[in-house]
Amino acid sequence: MEKYLYFRSNETLSEDDDNQNGSNVYPLSSFRGMEAASNTTFKMFFAQKNNSFASHDDPTFGINDSVVVTISTNNNHKAVMEELTRHFANSSDHFIVVADDHTGEYLASDISAVGNFTVQPNQA
Repeated sequence: MEKYLYFRSNETLSEDDDNQNGSNVYPLSSFRGMEAASNTTFKMFFAQKNNSFASHDDPTFGINDSVVVTISTNNNHKAVMEELTRHFANSSDHFIVVADDHTGEYLASDISAVGNFTVQPNQA
């Protein structure tokens, strides 16, 4: 059975209906990788969850969705990335909460927030 990764950056439930800040779920199979973005943030990349019918010569072709994760310790990206990948590989849960700013639940101990969801729009 597929595993799913959950993210929520809204701290209030009344604002949880927004794909830019509210709840977002990606199948683990769509995970494409991570890269450092600053001393205390890194991006997680996923295959687009919305339809993309762009051709190879279209500038939007192959653009991934992304989530920005904030960590508490400067330049601790490697340790957090390693902890996340270990959880992804070894978890028996099918629904994995990576970061939930409303409940304060984070999969890695050094994660302090999540946000800046980039969800590519549907393309006709």
